[in-house]
Amino acid sequence: MKSKAILFVILAVLLAPFLACAGQAKFEATPESLENYQVPEWYEDAKLGIYFHWAPFSVPAFITEWYPYGMYRPEDKKRKEIAEHHLKNWGSLDKFGYKDFIPMFKAEKWEPKKWVKLFKEAGGKYLVSAAIHHDGFAMWDSEHIAFNSADMGPKRDIVGEFMAAARKAGMKTGFSTHYGRHWKYYVFDPDYDTWDPKYEGLYGHRREADDPPRPEDEQHWENVMLELLDNYQPDYVFVDGGIGDGERQWKKPYFRQNFYNVLAHYYNQAQELGKDGVVMTYKREFLEPNQAVEDFERKGIDYIRTSSKWQTDDKISESGWCFVENTAFWPTDYLIAALVDTVSKGGNLLLNVGPRPDGTLREEEVSALKAMGAWLKRNGDAIYGTRPWTIFGEGSIQRPTVEDGAVRYTMKDGILYATCFGWPESGQFAIKTLGKNNPASNFEIKSIKMLGVRSRIKWERTAEALKLTFPKKKPGQYAYVLKITPKGKLPYSNADHI
Repeated sequence: MKSKAILFVILAVLLAPFLACAGQAKFEATPESLENYQVPEWYEDAKLGIYFHWAPFSVPAFITEWYPYGMYRPEDKKRKEIAEHHLKNWGSLDKFGYKDFIPMFKAEKWEPKKWVKLFKEAGGKYLVSAAIHHDGFAMWDSEHIAFNSADMGPKRDIVGEFMAAARKAGMKTGFSTHYGRHWKYYVFDPDYDTWDPKYEGLYGHRREADDPPRPEDEQHWENVMLELLDNYQPDYVFVDGGIGDGERQWKKPYFRQNFYNVLAHYYNQAQELGKDGVVMTYKREFLEPNQAVEDFERKGIDYIRTSSKWQTDDKISESGWCFVENTAFWPTDYLIAALVDTVSKGGNLLLNVGPRPDGTLREEEVSALKAMGAWLKRNGDAIYGTRPWTIFGEGSIQRPTVEDGAVRYTMKDGILYATCFGWPESGQFAIKTLGKNNPASNFEIKSIKMLGVRSRIKWERTAEALKLTFPKKKPGQYAYVLKITPKGKLPYSNADHI
């Protein structure tokens, strides 16, 4: 009997993934079927992801990750500075092209476990590896892209090593792709190394500037995406907005069916593996909001959106998403404000760092991540697992600032959290939204506590505002969270608010 019981347990474990998805209908590669997608709870609760831009363009480290695009376009006024810099520092494009940066991209000091430890300490809940950018260099052992990090440069499977380290640390993980624009990224000229067909595995098929994508380009993108999905079975995938360039320019549905094919494969794969849901983000309205998760780069939105999940991606450095020389960095209070503002409106923040080509991170980024982690350790109750309230806050809707005393709201388990961006010298802080005359705040308050402060703070509620006396000592830096417990149920509306 004992052996039968053990056998039953083993069978139950083996069959669990199949039983879990038995009641779920398979997705078809149609827009109608993909509308049945449901955003997983883990992603709704996670709020903060961390990713990185890393490739051979990290070697020249000049202005932008679009360096390989600009170096071949001396006539482009916007990119002329890059072309001039390349000619001066590296030579003519027939002698030294983008391919020649690959041997210099060594990642010799890269330790993925250390990155994962830092990103986890920073409060990230899903960690995302660079897989491929517009430049066309694959950061994994690819069968479809000859120029890849396993065979050249680092001679390591960057995606595989990073995701394995993240999973070992118990994190959700995935990869980012920007490959949808690659088919038209490079200029082909007899004076450039792009003209030589032996480099087609990096630069792509030779084309004229005004040629639309070929069916082979569409299928190649799909093959690359499916290879990544099948090899690494990610929890999260980032797809950049360039996938829609062809459709926008020629008014034809280039890459659209291929995207549907990839999405259906990804969602069905997750069901077959018994995953607790997966996420793919997209940009620039290429899909419908309920088919995947929409991403708004570096701007977010100015209203609460709960009808469909959304995300914004932002970066710690001011110049370039990759490692570039001589950049400034956004201050930590800006980064925390961006996170809180995004979460108050129903979104997630995917935050970027730009590693050096040797695999080390800049001290400014490390310090910012550690500071964010310390803030979240104290105030994470107002972020993780929360949902937007009826009103997202008061003060600047683009980025809350210390100067205007902005406030952002979140809610969880019947508790209202008010994150305040400012510490008044007088000790007096007023929140107008929570005045008795404001219809949105039609509830009685039982108690107010500031996270990180043991004692309750003094407060008074008038018709015009909730007036508070802050403690004499700040509990940390950057922003301060009030935990507001109502008497009874907290009023709430889950409709989108403009």
